[in-house]
Amino acid sequence: MASLPAERREQIEAHKQECLERYRQALELACSIHAQRRDKGNGWRMWAERELAAHPELEREARAKLNRLMKGQTSDRA
Repeated sequence: MASLPAERREQIEAHKQECLERYRQALELACSIHAQRRDKGNGWRMWAERELAAHPELEREARAKLNRLMKGQTSDRA
């Protein structure tokens, strides 16, 4: 990466920051849903689906993280 022009390195860094922010937001959404599921009672799954659908840009990643949380696997291994 050191051999790339400064402009290209900046583009790569900006893209990396966008990806990390999206990852953080997806993780926060999944953790929020997981934490609130008991408060929502029997209808928590429908509520969770609505919460995920309200964030289409995060839905896939948040759903994967939520599934891992539900299985008790808190690591981020793929």
